[in-house]
Amino acid sequence: MYIDLVDALRCPNAHADSWLVAAAHETLDRCIVRGALGCPVCEAEYPIVAGIARFGGRTAPVREAPPRDDGERAAEGIRLAALLDLTDPGGIVALGGHWADAADAMLALADVRVLVVEPPDGPPWRVREPVGAVIGALLPVAPGALRGAALDEATATPERLDAAVRALRGRGRLVAPADAPLPAGVRALARDARHWVAERE
Repeated sequence: MYIDLVDALRCPNAHADSWLVAAAHETLDRCIVRGALGCPVCEAEYPIVAGIARFGGRTAPVREAPPRDDGERAAEGIRLAALLDLTDPGGIVALGGHWADAADAMLALADVRVLVVEPPDGPPWRVREPVGAVIGALLPVAPGALRGAALDEATATPERLDAAVRALRGRGRLVAPADAPLPAGVRALARDARHWVAERE
């Protein structure tokens, strides 16, 4: 877990909004490889294993990503940066599922921090500065903490789309598969055969 993302994380249990306290047992550069996140309100503890904060079991099935070469991943990263309007630096972007495969190419264009939600197993993505990951919660971040979010077919459930809207700041972008329902609180900006993009009202 990239240390600079910890301040944006929140306990997913039903109580007053609460930040989480990180305890690092093993670090690499500015990432917690092994440790825990603790909630000062309900005293819940969430382990960090292999850099991934685990809030419970997976909430989305792990699907095999379509095979992509470096050129295809680069093109997907450019598309993602454009859909999320990442022309200015700063902020946090949540990437659900296999959008993580485009993180490196997106980060080559955009100076942002990345929180991967329900990441795929194995390469090409990995936890490192400025990337962290979470498993087992819809979107355990503070309201208004995200600049943008992109969810894939496995992660774009109605519940997680609603959670993404709550987590977006004003005019933050949300990207989802074309057949996913448009949640309340956003207005659609564009749609093609693959995705729609919406903006937080």
